Amino acid sequence: GCQDENAFAKPAKIFGGQENKPFSIFVEEQPARQALKPVTRSNVTKSSSTLCDITSLVRPALGPISTAKEDVAIHHDDGFDSPMVLDSTIEEIEEPTPLDRESIITTVPEYATEIYSYLREAEMRNRPKPSYMKKQQDITNSMRSILVDWLVEVSEEYKLHRETLFLAVNYIDRFLSQMSVQRSKLQLVGAASMFLASKYEEIYPPDVGEFAYITDDTYTKSQVLRMESLVLKVLSFDVAVPTANWFCDNLLKECNADDKTRALAMFLIETTMVDADVYLKYLPSVIASAAVCLARYSLGQEAWPESLSQSSQYEIGHFANCLTELHQTYINAPKHPQQALVEKYKTSKFHEVSDFQKNPPPTSLPYMS
Repeated sequence: GCQDENAFAKPAKIFGGQENKPFSIFVEEQPARQALKPVTRSNVTKSSSTLCDITSLVRPALGPISTAKEDVAIHHDDGFDSPMVLDSTIEEIEEPTPLDRESIITTVPEYATEIYSYLREAEMRNRPKPSYMKKQQDITNSMRSILVDWLVEVSEEYKLHRETLFLAVNYIDRFLSQMSVQRSKLQLVGAASMFLASKYEEIYPPDVGEFAYITDDTYTKSQVLRMESLVLKVLSFDVAVPTANWFCDNLLKECNADDKTRALAMFLIETTMVDADVYLKYLPSVIASAAVCLARYSLGQEAWPESLSQSSQYEIGHFANCLTELHQTYINAPKHPQQALVEKYKTSKFHEVSDFQKNPPPTSLPYMS
């Protein structure tokens, strides 16, 4: 049978002060099915099985991925060019200034309503299919949670913007909405999506070699680049999407949130990335509104003032279901199997908002009319 990397290799680096435990899941034999060209390493190309690594859920295989030349390749060409080429000539790197994402609206207030309405339409166009995991034959929501937890640690290790993480998760979910992926390639999809998001969002993104290295060299640079190309094709090169992070930033600026409120709201929206089975059914703007409302209420502030209702175009009743589930996620966070986010937000940098002894979640929710 085909040798399986069987999930995430132990990273060569230590993230969050802890060494990651290997991710090992029993691989049940799958029936043969018509394949999109496997994105494989040379040591598994000799398999006699027709089991594929990635297949389309909604359309025929993409031609460039299924060429015979790639199927029989013994060595990967590390010179494979990325479809999004970077200028690597800059040697002296200065610390980038954090991007003020809300300035797109605040600097042109006369167009604020139109811009916000456009972004609300864009989030509808670029949302993943909420139930895509039901069509996946070899991966589960639990595996996806482990992947996102790992990406949280990667983003912290390389000091990437929060938006980069949100974009990467959006790319992963949209990709998995259309393509069936073997578990041995799920981490590759994650690494390639993070690489793509960092090139879109960061001033100085990590080199592709770093994204191969953080998988403990489970995949080569060439594989990361080839997967990046496939992700771009599946997403139709539509990588500029509004995220829950963007909407949350905008709301926090609207209400002049203090640093602790901001930190708690960000912790809450990041927890929604981990549990796809719960939160993919909600739009990013709904998640952001629920997170800001719950953060304010948890810290003794007016939960949803009129200013937020006007700027978000939501009354509290519009996101009541999401608010209820987010409150439950908040309460259960200490017991969640994936703890990267809890550890991240326990630090003084984030006002220890996930230290639940110092900052316990509220036992009830604000009145919802």
